[in-house]
Amino acid sequence: MINLELNINDAEALLRHAKSYKPSSGDFREDCRLCDALSELAEAIELHLLDIKAFD
Repeated sequence: MINLELNINDAEALLRHAKSYKPSSGDFREDCRLCDALSELAEAIELHLLDIKAFD
């Protein structure tokens, strides 16, 4: 597990990039792994942002 301390603006920017980035290394398996990792990162950021907004 990796813990990151990001302000909301940075978390939202990272979320946008994680959702929109399309790997194109030419290595299909590596691209798939990166897509999976970015998808998990985006999901974790979304859940964290929902938790923060629930406390507002």
